[in-house]
Amino acid sequence: RSLFQSSPSTTTVRRYPLVTILVPAYNEEKTILKTLESISALDYPKDKLQVIVINDGSKDRTEQIVQEYINDKSYFQLLSHSNQGKAASLNMGLKIAKGEFFACLDADSFVDSKTLRKMIALYDDKNDDRLAIITPAMKVDQPRNILQKIQWLEYIVIILIARLVSYPDSLYVAPGPFSLYRTGIIQKLGGFDEKNLTEDQEIAYRVQQHHYRIAQCVDGYVHTTAPQRLKAFYFQRRRWYLGSMMCVHQYRSLIANRKYGDFGMMQMVKNASGYFL
Repeated sequence: RSLFQSSPSTTTVRRYPLVTILVPAYNEEKTILKTLESISALDYPKDKLQVIVINDGSKDRTEQIVQEYINDKSYFQLLSHSNQGKAASLNMGLKIAKGEFFACLDADSFVDSKTLRKMIALYDDKNDDRLAIITPAMKVDQPRNILQKIQWLEYIVIILIARLVSYPDSLYVAPGPFSLYRTGIIQKLGGFDEKNLTEDQEIAYRVQQHHYRIAQCVDGYVHTTAPQRLKAFYFQRRRWYLGSMMCVHQYRSLIANRKYGDFGMMQMVKNASGYFL
């Protein structure tokens, strides 16, 4: 309890750096408008925001909906390319990102209005040039059926676990819904891996490999749409676990390696043994 009480949250921002928000979207006509509205509602100066929506070859009305919404919003822009995957879309946006920081927001997720302020305040509070990523506290948005309610509970547990492992600097995933990155560091590391199934996890491993840090914003909430049906749930989790195993294999040199501190000796050992079992 005392450990948690020692990490108060604040929305007091000493400065307002330019922040780029990347929104990759593929066939998200059902949720993209709500996603963009959550960005517009952010409690952050609009002249300090650059929002780039990357249409990844959508076959539905995603592009049209985005274009209609951003017509009168100068800080929004739309890029389109053929379907190449989420990581390629993020890299496309990253090439023209002007912000000192950038956030990724999945097109089926919705960020709370105070979250960006809390994350920027946390960066200022930590005052650490090697702090590369701040992750959000992710919740399931409006769970309706039993499967979504189970996932809602699961995500609450994940928030607690992420909070615990952030203390020994052992976070190993930067969730797609609104992780906030230091732009220069990610550009220096070469952007996102377009061959990996879970690019948000791979970039976190790479950040750890280069001895940068990841922290969690304990009440920087973002809400995501969870699968309603078992088939969609199965394919989501299959991708997650295959991607996780790819990451462990790709960064196997970190396993039980004292050079990487608690992340190598504790988290990597846990991940490798867990996926093996």
